[in-house]
Amino acid sequence: TVIKVLFIILLFIIAIELAAQLKGILIMTVISFFLAIGLSPIVKSLERRHIPRPLGILILYVVFLGVLAILFVKVLPIIAEQLLGIAYDLREFVMSDKVKIPLLENLDGLRFGTAELQKFISENLVTISRNLQSLAGSTFGIVTGIFQGVFNFIFTLVLLFFILLEEKRIGRYLLVLFPAHDRDYICKKYLSVQTKILEWFRGQMFLMLAVGLFIYVGMKFLEYSFGLPYAATIALFAGVMELFPYIGVILAGIFAGVIALNVSWIALVAVIIWIIITQFLEGNFLVPIVMEKVTGLSSVMVILALAAGGVLGYMAGGITMSILGLIFAVPITASIEIFVEDYAGRHPKK
Repeated sequence: TVIKVLFIILLFIIAIELAAQLKGILIMTVISFFLAIGLSPIVKSLERRHIPRPLGILILYVVFLGVLAILFVKVLPIIAEQLLGIAYDLREFVMSDKVKIPLLENLDGLRFGTAELQKFISENLVTISRNLQSLAGSTFGIVTGIFQGVFNFIFTLVLLFFILLEEKRIGRYLLVLFPAHDRDYICKKYLSVQTKILEWFRGQMFLMLAVGLFIYVGMKFLEYSFGLPYAATIALFAGVMELFPYIGVILAGIFAGVIALNVSWIALVAVIIWIIITQFLEGNFLVPIVMEKVTGLSSVMVILALAAGGVLGYMAGGITMSILGLIFAVPITASIEIFVEDYAGRHPKK
């Protein structure tokens, strides 16, 4: 008995160690299966239009990767251009003869007047510009960090492709794990979960479109008022970043703020005000209402699910897992609600 207990403990320790070592792959596998559940109805819809399943999956991939390519091809050069403009403007401002600091000039015994300040800042412009570039680069870093690097991103895409391709065969293998009398129940609930996730996809697409249009209207107004350029690009970036609840609008605000800084301080303040309004409306009204409509969850449940997903994700793996928790909190909660409602229906209160 002692040997059996020790053997079980050893197996448990080995399992925990393997799970820790394969954490990234396990997370990407779960995400791939989850995405496959939601995308499967779209692939089936393409099949009904006489498009072969592999070709239908490739069409989805081309659309997804095409949007990403357009986004980064348009956004990254603009960020580089704006940061370069900021560096030049800062240098011209610092080296200008119009810059005078009377307080420093009039302090006796302090050998650090306007000329010394100009020299100090101009010598450190390279460091300042690099810090600005790292700040802008963090936007891309956050997105790519979700997939734990390029390898995990590619791994997820490849795994998702074959899960969608072999969906029926995988489903048959998984059904074998359940008793025969429960298999019809599992199939019905799987279809219900599939519908919920598909509705969440549609709701998310609507949110991305709504936030993108709202940002476009604001940036277009600032273009006419202050000459702020790239309204369409900022709106496209904001729409795609809405995939990440709450932080997406902030990332779009950083991008727009970098551009506004090259226009004027008034434009920067106007951008900040518009982003704050967008963030408030998105987090408190748009997301809860849309997700309640498409998933059936109450607004309170949506807000609590997002908060819990963010906190639990951060506890599990830091900021990267926190963002993943925010993304998948609502569809996971909606899927769990299907089984909770079924259980409550079978066991009504007396």
